[in-house]
Amino acid sequence: ASQAGLWHQMSSCNFATPRVEVLRSRGSPLSARAARSSSSSVRAPAPSSRSARYSAGARARRIVAASANGSCSRDLLVVGPGVLGSLVCQRWLGKFPAASVIGQTNTDTSHERLLSLGVFPRLKEKAGDEQYPFVVFSAPPSGSEDYAAEVEAALKYWDGSGAFVFTSSTAVYAGKDGEPCDESTPQFEIGESPRADRLLKAEAAVLAAGGSVVRLAGLYHSQRGAHMYFLKTPSLASNADGLVNLIHYEDAAAACVDVLVAQFEGKTGGGEVFLATDGVPVTRKEMVECCLESDAYDGNMPEFTEENGPLGKSMNNPQTREKLGWVPVHASFVEFVEAGATDSFYPKRRKSTWK
Repeated sequence: ASQAGLWHQMSSCNFATPRVEVLRSRGSPLSARAARSSSSSVRAPAPSSRSARYSAGARARRIVAASANGSCSRDLLVVGPGVLGSLVCQRWLGKFPAASVIGQTNTDTSHERLLSLGVFPRLKEKAGDEQYPFVVFSAPPSGSEDYAAEVEAALKYWDGSGAFVFTSSTAVYAGKDGEPCDESTPQFEIGESPRADRLLKAEAAVLAAGGSVVRLAGLYHSQRGAHMYFLKTPSLASNADGLVNLIHYEDAAAACVDVLVAQFEGKTGGGEVFLATDGVPVTRKEMVECCLESDAYDGNMPEFTEENGPLGKSMNNPQTREKLGWVPVHASFVEFVEAGATDSFYPKRRKSTWK
């Protein structure tokens, strides 16, 4: 068996009985830092109605897997452990320190970084046929000729007993320009938008298998996101008053973890779609203005050359918040910047004033 497979077997546990938890060190996921006996109680999935998209076969697979194991371990596989995927890994380990967390990548470039986080890395080409109760697919569609096929392949790693989450995008919503948009807004039909098609086909595979979809607004953190691009670009062929819908990477990771737990505990039925946004859209001009007024950023206001360009949609997510009890820590981009743009990526710094 592969090292990842052995660790997966070692860390499987029954939640309903006392067990010895082998805790990983920050330096290596294979070293034991301590062992302690503890008891843990996790409510079994409650019966609930499934979405019509949740096939009978997927439902049976989930029941059989749970029955065969007697319980569900908290082991997690993240396919595409980039910025968002790594945050999901860290949050999961913080919540379940005894879990085995595997990060699947196409190359070994990030393996040392993943090991430092307590995540066991593996290459896609060496994945084998190990299955896991919890799986998150957070790899972007860029670089993939057949994105839906990539997602379908990842679904085979899920044993059906916990939850599967696919991170999609709010780009699939077909709401009218400048109007409010939430979970009930119609999505594009296949064939209307090439960009949306790739995501919708992948979503369909996940929903049919009983997994969950989290549609994300524009991701950002202190040093990554649309604001960084705007600050360093002299001219933009877009409308200064166009809306940008956002969510901090940390809040997006929290939403993904909340969906994993909610699906396992039966609070959601699987085959559902969630929307992760802070619900406070900001215009491109306002985004740059608040950055320039802060000590955290350098740059200039770009020239926005499309005065009559599209305004974009105004996203909100009342259904997701109510169902998950999820609220973003970073309530809005403007509040984040006004508070010093501090997060887990970079410490607070002051704007350079020397020439």
